Amino acid sequence: MPVAAVDFYDVIRWVHITAVVVAFGPTFAFGVYAALAQRRDPRSVPVMLEATIAVERTLLTWGALVVLASGIYLTIDRFEFGDVFINVGLVGVIVLVGLTHGFFIPNDRRAAAAARSDIESAGAGEVKLGDEFARLSARSATVGMLAGLTIVVLIYFMTAKPFL
Repeated sequence: MPVAAVDFYDVIRWVHITAVVVAFGPTFAFGVYAALAQRRDPRSVPVMLEATIAVERTLLTWGALVVLASGIYLTIDRFEFGDVFINVGLVGVIVLVGLTHGFFIPNDRRAAAAARSDIESAGAGEVKLGDEFARLSARSATVGMLAGLTIVVLIYFMTAKPFL
């Protein structure tokens, strides 16, 4: 029975793909979590946002660093830094990490604070999340869709390698 040949490049490619899934996969569910929490139990919104921030700070950030490091190895081993798909990937990951720390985490913190304020104002009564929370939530939804589209386009570039 033949033994499958696996070289170091294949292992690093597996690490690279796994890191993409770990880092960016969960982000596609954030909007679902937010919508469900807002509809079913507005009092849970701050905790849901804290969980989102924790995922962004850990899985996404560290996963993206692994994506970058493994991508650099893969490039050095088989490609060139001048290849279009390599540059698109590098810029894309840097933009996504920048959005995470420059927009999503601060915006989610402000949204959680707005939700907490609305919950405190409601006391024991029914919680109605206010205009400030709605504005911040809408901003996250809009930028989140753009980030999701960016991830999908990056996956296309990495798999199809156009212009190679």
